[in-house]
Amino acid sequence: MVPDLRPEAVGAALSAAGVGPSGLSDLRPEVTRLDGGYSWITLRVRWGAGDAVIVRVAPLGGTVEPYDPAAEALRLRAVAGVVPAPEVLAVCEEPNRIGRPFGVHTLMPGEAQRRPADPARYREALATALGALHSLADANALDVVADIGAAYEAELARQADAYRRCWRHPGIDVAMRWLALHRPSSTDRPVLCHGDFRPANVLWTAPGAIGGIIDWERAWVGDPLCDVAFSMHLGGWGAIESDAAAFYREAGGAEIGDERLRYALRFERVRSYLSGMQGFAALEVGRADDPRLAEIGAAAQAGAWDLVAWLEPDLPPLSEVLEPPQAICPLHAEESPVMPAKGLPRTRSGAGIHPEPEPLGGRSDPAGHIAGWLERWENLTEQAATGGPELIEPLEALAERDRSASTMLQVPWRDA
Repeated sequence: MVPDLRPEAVGAALSAAGVGPSGLSDLRPEVTRLDGGYSWITLRVRWGAGDAVIVRVAPLGGTVEPYDPAAEALRLRAVAGVVPAPEVLAVCEEPNRIGRPFGVHTLMPGEAQRRPADPARYREALATALGALHSLADANALDVVADIGAAYEAELARQADAYRRCWRHPGIDVAMRWLALHRPSSTDRPVLCHGDFRPANVLWTAPGAIGGIIDWERAWVGDPLCDVAFSMHLGGWGAIESDAAAFYREAGGAEIGDERLRYALRFERVRSYLSGMQGFAALEVGRADDPRLAEIGAAAQAGAWDLVAWLEPDLPPLSEVLEPPQAICPLHAEESPVMPAKGLPRTRSGAGIHPEPEPLGGRSDPAGHIAGWLERWENLTEQAATGGPELIEPLEALAERDRSASTMLQVPWRDA
């Protein structure tokens, strides 16, 4: 069901959940949509001159499925008092007037900082907050996990489920094989990880003063170095590295060892690509309607090609790791019922989203046509499920001819 976000519907749903002015259930609130990302539908709701609240409505589909307001509430309650985070005011499942499950949280003070002129104080505050989260939050309040090795095992299973909601990609196949072989066996204590720790999810009341840390939907119990690695991938000026790493350690953060950090960097890269692919897959089948999901899906499709370089001898066959999805990438499908209807860009020339029908190996190469490219894609993908480094070069050659991702009106992966 498509959510009803009209002020009267939102006001009635919140009143039924016990949120809002007492005795004024028919008072129409001011509703402002805030979500600039690709995940929850986020609303700021205010009645008159009263305090505003944040309403997080579960979309039909997107980048971090499944959407569960009760699970997000559990995460927020687990970090209460440890770092500045929203307070849970209510959780409402269906049926309700909005038509989708939602959570109600307090509005955190402050504003996000994109590129502060002097980021040093901000970086120190970010690193200190992350160290406090990892050392003080009760991970058992979220999930009971024996050790970091077990945490990785469970999360890899969840990512395999996420992959099945996407489409087959040889780069993801290779990456999941690599992650399975090299999964750390560490018996260190797992911690509560934010899962999306970067400046865009931090609100500031003054330089270096955190008003709130938001967007906890990807929080999990796992390796603290995953939060560090994620910040390095997508945190930009707020990455936990160099001088910031020292502040992180001073606040109780984990030792940043090279070997486990290398694994965490690869692990978070795969999780990020799968997030983008999930959003595009949801758009394609009609569970989502944000056309920007095509942009990050195309960026993920392009970025995942780099993962074929992880092929090495003795990787386990894919069949021992997961059952891959059967779907075809929406960028290569002959017919796409959603994309034309949503007015999504196909190529810069508007000519279609398939690989261009030019030769792969020269003018006489019959595999240069679209059908030939897709056949080669299928064959090499099957070989990559069991093969080794000998497939890196042919897969990279195939990637160079994957014009689908490069012709989308997309933003770079790090910005997405």
